[in-house]
Amino acid sequence: MTLEDSLIAWIGIRGRRCSVGEAAASTGLALQEVEQGLLALVAEAPGRLQVADDGTLLFVFPPALRARLLARSGRRRLQALLQAVLRFAARVIRLSFGVVLVLVTTLVVVCLLVLLLVRLIASDEGGDVALGVLQVVAQVPVTILDLLVSGIGALAREGSSSATRQQLWSLLWDLPGEGGEPDSLGFLTAVFSILFGDGDPNARLEPLRWRRIAAFLRLHGGVVIAEDLAPLLVLPDCPSDPDRRRDLADTAMLPVLLRFDGRPDVSEEGDLIYCFPSLPASAGGEGVPAEPLPAAPVPPLRERAHRFSRAGVEQRVAYGIGVGALLVLSPWLLAITPAWLPPVAWLARFAIVYGLLLLVVPLLRLPLQRWRNRAIAARNGRRQAWARAARYGGSRLQRRRAAARRLRAAVPQRPEPRLIYDSGRDLLEQSIDELATDPESPSSYRL
Repeated sequence: MTLEDSLIAWIGIRGRRCSVGEAAASTGLALQEVEQGLLALVAEAPGRLQVADDGTLLFVFPPALRARLLARSGRRRLQALLQAVLRFAARVIRLSFGVVLVLVTTLVVVCLLVLLLVRLIASDEGGDVALGVLQVVAQVPVTILDLLVSGIGALAREGSSSATRQQLWSLLWDLPGEGGEPDSLGFLTAVFSILFGDGDPNARLEPLRWRRIAAFLRLHGGVVIAEDLAPLLVLPDCPSDPDRRRDLADTAMLPVLLRFDGRPDVSEEGDLIYCFPSLPASAGGEGVPAEPLPAAPVPPLRERAHRFSRAGVEQRVAYGIGVGALLVLSPWLLAITPAWLPPVAWLARFAIVYGLLLLVVPLLRLPLQRWRNRAIAARNGRRQAWARAARYGGSRLQRRRAAARRLRAAVPQRPEPRLIYDSGRDLLEQSIDELATDPESPSSYRL
């Protein structure tokens, strides 16, 4: 997902007023990238720019931002159409493996039965046997139709963005789902799932990691120590030496400082404390706790293990029956096919190759899946070790947390911002209204 798509998805369909820090904290994107992206969207939407008396730049976006951008740009409409075509093509490719399995199995069974019927009818006592075989053949189209109908389905996608305290804390603990349940897969989609798997379950892990880091910083007033954030940082194995742990965690904080415009501060005891003054700022105080949470380590990030397939038991059984039928019946069909029917022989050879493909590819995925899961378990264990070390860090860690609390308390609370400029209103009109407004009374400029 591009920067623009991430911002538009976060802004939503109802419009939004936000600051750069609020958008960066909610999306996990870098502050500089977010500022450039918001400026580009405001100019194209069009939106409005507002400036508060404390210098905070606010962006106001109209409702249905995506629809407005599509209506104003032919390039965007073409891109949206191309994305829809690519999604449809990907869906067709996923279904094609199941369709080929069903059709090839059907053709092999029908051709084999027809050739056997011809031989039986040509024999002296094959009439009764041929009648029984015809009854079996009559059930094949019904079975194939059931498989095709079961393969028609679509996975629902949902997403939401939030800024409440409970939702920010939930973002730290809960992982997004991997998709639908096994029963939501049709047979045609299940064939692709068994053959190639369901993709990387941790494909969105890096954006999620940055969103959790930003949420943790906002929940703690933008003042933290490195050990509390260590379970979300890229770190080696957790050493037993507290000084070594502190040095490694401080070193790993550099990407966070660069991404969210943070700065290190030194306490009276010489400990490093990290401040992020831009993240707690919002467009009106919403989404940030009135009082920051007590200092505590962030919950560790957990990667999901790779599953072999989301296909259900019945779908796996049907897959096995289809592959077994190809590997058993196709050589038999090839053996009894007369020389004057080369298309049937080609069908039998293709069915043998396709059946071997459906059998070998999943078997080759098993050792790769075990290797990946071992690496995932090692990384999860490493993060758990850093979380335990931060939870039971001893007196030194408590001293650093106390210093962070003192620094957080020393930061003056920002008053409710008051607008001094709005690009959607005439400058002279704003100046007249400002002169007529009593600064001590509630003003319409207040957010």
